[in-house]
Amino acid sequence: MTLLLSSAYFALLAAPHGASYATLFPTDLPPRDWVHFRADGFSEPACGVIYRKADTVTNGLALGGIDTGCIDLETSGLWGYSTIFNSHVPRRGPINLPFLGMSVGGQTWVLCDPSQMKQGWGEFQTKVGSTVLPPVWADLKLDGVRVPREIHYWGHYPVADIEFDTDAPVSVGVRAWTPFLPGDVPNSMIPGIIFEVHLRNTTDTTQNGALVFTFPGPTAAEAGSNRFTRTAIREACSGIQVSSPLSSYCVGVLGRGKTRVGGGLGANSAAWAAVNTTLPPQSSSDPSASVAVDFSLGARKTKVVRYFLTWCSPEWNNLGLPGKETMGQGDAASVRTFTHMYAKHYPSPETTAQMLAKNHASLLKRILAWQQVIYTDNKLPIWLRDSLVNVLYMITEDGLWAQAKAPLPDWVRPEDGLYGLIECPRGCPQIECIPCSFYGSLPMSYFFPQLELSTLRGYKGYQFEDGTPTWVFGARTDLSSPTKGYQFATNGISLAALVNEFVLCNDTADKALLREFYPMIKRCMIWTANLRTTPEYTVGERLISMPDGNKGSEWFEAAEPGWSGMAAHVGGLHIAQLRITRRMAREMGDTEFVKQCEDWTAAAQEAMEKRLWTGSYYLNFFEPETNIKSEFVFGYQLDGEWITDHHGLPGTLPKERVGTVLDTITRCNVALTKYGAVNYANPDATPIRPAKAGTWDYGQYSYFPPEALMLAMTYMYNGKPAFGLELARRVWHNLVCQQGYTWDMPNIMRGDRDTGERTFGNDYYQDMMLWSMPAALEGKDLSDTTKPGGLVNRVVAAAIGKR
Repeated sequence: MTLLLSSAYFALLAAPHGASYATLFPTDLPPRDWVHFRADGFSEPACGVIYRKADTVTNGLALGGIDTGCIDLETSGLWGYSTIFNSHVPRRGPINLPFLGMSVGGQTWVLCDPSQMKQGWGEFQTKVGSTVLPPVWADLKLDGVRVPREIHYWGHYPVADIEFDTDAPVSVGVRAWTPFLPGDVPNSMIPGIIFEVHLRNTTDTTQNGALVFTFPGPTAAEAGSNRFTRTAIREACSGIQVSSPLSSYCVGVLGRGKTRVGGGLGANSAAWAAVNTTLPPQSSSDPSASVAVDFSLGARKTKVVRYFLTWCSPEWNNLGLPGKETMGQGDAASVRTFTHMYAKHYPSPETTAQMLAKNHASLLKRILAWQQVIYTDNKLPIWLRDSLVNVLYMITEDGLWAQAKAPLPDWVRPEDGLYGLIECPRGCPQIECIPCSFYGSLPMSYFFPQLELSTLRGYKGYQFEDGTPTWVFGARTDLSSPTKGYQFATNGISLAALVNEFVLCNDTADKALLREFYPMIKRCMIWTANLRTTPEYTVGERLISMPDGNKGSEWFEAAEPGWSGMAAHVGGLHIAQLRITRRMAREMGDTEFVKQCEDWTAAAQEAMEKRLWTGSYYLNFFEPETNIKSEFVFGYQLDGEWITDHHGLPGTLPKERVGTVLDTITRCNVALTKYGAVNYANPDATPIRPAKAGTWDYGQYSYFPPEALMLAMTYMYNGKPAFGLELARRVWHNLVCQQGYTWDMPNIMRGDRDTGERTFGNDYYQDMMLWSMPAALEGKDLSDTTKPGGLVNRVVAAAIGKR
């Protein structure tokens, strides 16, 4: 891939380390592609994708940390979706209101593109019907109000850098950021955002004006009231706290400078036009607020104004709705309330603001330091460096951390609480859907082991008596209603892999973590091995089969005519589960179970060869007693092989078979799309038939991005690193550069169209699978990057200030 550089790049390379530049980043960079460039606060070139007004970006970067909720800052300069006041399912928004404006010489510029207002999207938006859009800004063309000619946007979670191109005599750049520091949980759950506004007088005369920040506040449901208490705040910052029974927030300016405080500006062009002298009046019935700073900038001078937004909204309910609302989802008695862990540490928005006033410089320095570690790792291609940073946004979009209070069980420890990730808040909301965590929770083991330990203790506490793993902790935003689900055939490997990756990265010499979780994994292995009990099957055939009666499903829920009998994908995954369990049994000195796992593994491998091998790939599935057979080439039949490679274990299948299967997948599944690899293909490399009327599947050309990454890494681990890396790049280039899903990660993509758009899913944390790539690039197991000198080790060291 050609590296595109801006005309300013080479000049910037010569700039002194740590220097500040005229803009936060060069504004002449090519759009919608990965580029290197110098950026403010970085001593070495950063990298990323620059978006502009003409570019479709489905969601802006999410500003928020661990458990705090988040608010999206759109590439248009408008507020987007928000969960900071506990509107989770459905999400509040898009809010579609501006956050910043400036008046100079009596002329106001509202720093947004109102033409980019967005409609709410997602099944749960329309079902509940709660999407509320403000009035369209038909009056923004009135005299006295202008908008930017262009907006340049570079997101690098947890930072959004924006340069506004206007005809004003003062140019404006904004660095909006929230504390997020790998390895530092307390500072990563600060419920606050800093907006560093860079004012630059581009003329030879003094310019006088006003800068104003505005925030809409909570809805009445989020606040629990239509009445709001307003309190001025001072000391190390100045502004206003707006309080209500359920939610409170502060907005203001860091430092002791003079400010003007008023009601929110919203979409009122007349109010915006007057901000140089007047702000809307404050009212006890108005949840919104604005804060203005008057300035006088000498010729060619610059000034930085730092606004802040802090909040505390301590409780959410199992329905994901604000306050006590049920909105047709149940009666009031069915509402269960959980308390955020962040509220235990940061209960006062004013105190949080005062703390940020004192520590903002060091926090931002540490954020940019950990990002620079990734940006300067020359072992990683540029696309991966940028994407490893941004994909972590899903931790704030999807994560909830409850304190150890009812309705959580008594076994939840106070120091742990219970942490979980929502599968897809706007389309399939449920917490800790176990296959999603299998795909996407590695960054939690890498960077926030305290949270992952809480989650794994949740899985341990919720395991059913017969050894069945819980499939979810609860529906919507519930952490207290575990279920067995229906993906029985693959839940066992999901649990085993989660525990193994955590232990590999975090266990101590005394093996305390392994000792704690091994009994759960052993019980789960025994349960998995007994899912199929067909008397006519051999032990090995049972081990590679769907459960009795083909009950339930597996990760891939759509298979026509339905998963039946022995299945190559399930077989490989069960062998991988056996490999992991055997390692744990050996480490625990459980020699009897080591032997049992070895015997089961040999039997399963024999059955795979005898029953499913075709000469060029393994059959999708085959049930002898019914003669039901699927001869589709399944593009992801080697998932088990990837697991054993990634976990540093012996493979699931003979190496020569793996190479042959990869060649077949290249010829059939990869060849049918330019974006990844289709789920299914015919052996002659033609597309499978469309689903029959009355049945459902994912589509002839569909694929899942995390699965495509697993396949890419399987190529990399098995002698084809260049091919695998290019396959992964194609997948991610479509997501980020073509579709604009950078902060709106999908679940299912379609590869049959030139446009390559998504079929389903938003903010799917499965896609944090990307953090498995650095180890695969090195041909190492997943724990290698945590060792001294490894990428994860260096990122954490920089984030905690030990670099």
